Amino acid sequence: MEPVYFGGALILGAVVWVVCAVYAYQGARKFGRRPAVWGALGIVFGPIALMILYILPKQHGSGSSGSSGASGSSGSGSSHKTTQADLYEVPKHK
Repeated sequence: MEPVYFGGALILGAVVWVVCAVYAYQGARKFGRRPAVWGALGIVFGPIALMILYILPKQHGSGSSGSSGASGSSGSGSSHKTTQADLYEVPKHK
């Protein structure tokens, strides 16, 4: 029986794992999350952390870019709520 060589698969898996950690680190800011935390989660959990990051809803007002636009986002948030409220008709009681 021939010995099976798993070294190539192990190296490929490690590369994919690290790439997922880098994408989680870079994508966390876009989703309003802390990049260092998601980079660490990407190192530990790999592709699973990346999938969770993309499944979770975006957080508004967080992250480094959120602090500069916090006052603008709260103003646009109230108009967004008004716009959303205008889309729905309240049922009338008989």
